Amino acid sequence: MTNPSAESAAESSPGTVHRIVDFVRAHGGGVVATSSPTGGPESAWINLAAGDDGRLVFGTNLHSRKYANLRADPRVSLVVVSGTGQEFQLEGEAALLDGSAAEAAGELLEARHPGSGGQDPDSTRLVEVALRWARFVDVAVEPPAREEFAL
Repeated sequence: MTNPSAESAAESSPGTVHRIVDFVRAHGGGVVATSSPTGGPESAWINLAAGDDGRLVFGTNLHSRKYANLRADPRVSLVVVSGTGQEFQLEGEAALLDGSAAEAAGELLEARHPGSGGQDPDSTRLVEVALRWARFVDVAVEPPAREEFAL
């Protein structure tokens, strides 16, 4: 899922991370794509939360395709849309959390999406995504805007 144009992306600034965090916090969900065992894409809607440092967290069921895919290949892409013509396309690496890291991620997710904080470790695993690349698109302006960032 590596984006060939990522190498030509502009270097990010702290403001880029804040833009992503603010956008995710405003819209709260998105689509995550993982790679299946055969290399095909598999996508799912997820509730997302963003930490001040730019980390994104979500939960997944231990019996889901997403969980199995992440165990085999942690690379992910995400899309978060506004519904009014703006979106962030994101790529990064997912980490399956446990212990105190999972607890902190669960609190972050629970604050944004009550009831989805992964309180049941027997059925849910919390995931943190470290972003590597981002593209912002705004088709509500003329001409449409497009910015890419290496993170």
